[in-house]
Amino acid sequence: MAGGPWSSRWAGSEGGEKGVDECKECKIALGTAEYPRGLSGNNSSNLRVILAITGVSFTPKLLAVIAGICSGSSRDSCASLDDSLPFNNMTKRETFETDGYVAVASFLSADEVGECLTQLGRYIDEVVPTLPAEHVFYEDKDDASTLKQLQRMQDHDAWFAEFFAGKPRQLAEELLGSEVVGKNMQFFNKPPGIGQPTPPHQDGYYFKLDPPHALTMWMALEEVDAENGCVRYVKGSHLDGMREHGRTGTLGFSQGMTDFGSDDDLAREEPQPASPGDLLAHHALTIHRADGNSSKTRTRRALGFIFYSVDAEDDVAAREAYQKELAEQQKGKI
Repeated sequence: MAGGPWSSRWAGSEGGEKGVDECKECKIALGTAEYPRGLSGNNSSNLRVILAITGVSFTPKLLAVIAGICSGSSRDSCASLDDSLPFNNMTKRETFETDGYVAVASFLSADEVGECLTQLGRYIDEVVPTLPAEHVFYEDKDDASTLKQLQRMQDHDAWFAEFFAGKPRQLAEELLGSEVVGKNMQFFNKPPGIGQPTPPHQDGYYFKLDPPHALTMWMALEEVDAENGCVRYVKGSHLDGMREHGRTGTLGFSQGMTDFGSDDDLAREEPQPASPGDLLAHHALTIHRADGNSSKTRTRRALGFIFYSVDAEDDVAAREAYQKELAEQQKGKI
């Protein structure tokens, strides 16, 4: 069954099975469809009924819902559903190529996330004070508690270099269908109450590649939702080419789309809440953004990984021009 390992966040609150009528995620994923009373939602027959009634086609979110429906002892029967069901025909790569992004639940286990957090704490305490200013961004540069971004972590620490070259690289090669070059490992945070919105943009505008055959991964280190600024993708936008960008004034995201917000953009936009260890991967041309952190108590910490296909070539002149403009924008802010 495609779509990554099972995720406990889509199981019942006590780890058992959840009926369709009780499942909030089902209703979100399947829209306003009416659910037949009496379905327990815990076997393949019921799943077929739900799909037939709603007419819903496969999406990564629906796969997540299926994971919740098939929790507990029914996992084996769910994993062996016949190939007539739509979710059996979509690999991670196919979803990535069709939608411009793919969600991989539980990319890291709870123990692996814990180790990442331990190593991140060490990195912030021991390595960050030694970094050049252009690799460390704060919401308020005079307040260390407002750390918002770290750049090129793989260049400054052996543990993160090894991690970057492991599972993330393997997934990048699977999704792009080619060998890749690891370009940047990042830390992202939106501090409580002051974490700024991420403007709508396409990473390819920053990358300056021809062709723009590259991807970015974003992996949650804690619960992320609409309140603290989850990522939002415009589904299929990678197929529409590069859009116009201009200065934003946002540190760490210097360029944003100048024409975002059409009815089509908003109709195709999909929020991506995530739990610790969940990973999102998106194409260099996929439009995405995030709201600010409106929570007064919660951070929004994540790791980012950027990989270029070996088939992509640098547009050297465009990159140099962009770097010059970026340096001007960062004066006095870092």
